[in-house]
Amino acid sequence: VLVAGFILMALLDRGSKRGRSGRSRGGSSRGWSTPAPSVRQYNRDEIAQRWAVIMATSEAGAAGLKSAITEADKLLDQALRQSGLPGETMGERLKAARGRFTDRNIYDGAWRAHKLRNALAHEIGFDLVSSQAKEALRDFERALTVLGAL
Repeated sequence: VLVAGFILMALLDRGSKRGRSGRSRGGSSRGWSTPAPSVRQYNRDEIAQRWAVIMATSEAGAAGLKSAITEADKLLDQALRQSGLPGETMGERLKAARGRFTDRNIYDGAWRAHKLRNALAHEIGFDLVSSQAKEALRDFERALTVLGAL
């Protein structure tokens, strides 16, 4: 199941890269109350399929949880890019997305989840706690939902 999930994600990722037209400009400096409109519609079917694979991957023990966190972070970054947010990095795009979140707790959760992914990717010997990983996946899911991608 895990191998099939990675193959599906690779195929979906390759297809989404073909449709990309480069970085978009835009963004919002608004506060917490008014979400900004999307610049480009999401391929919600593709995102839902990728999310299903991520959730299936998360059931495959510690290695599956690490992989799921990484893929969920990539998926959120894809959604941020597709919505036209500026930034060279995921962190910059997430900062630019502040005005798209009407609930600060969801925005803060997206940041926590992204920081967890960074710790997994960059800290040697990082010990992932299962409950922490599952909370991060819920945070990624909430952020994708608020953005209208999922």
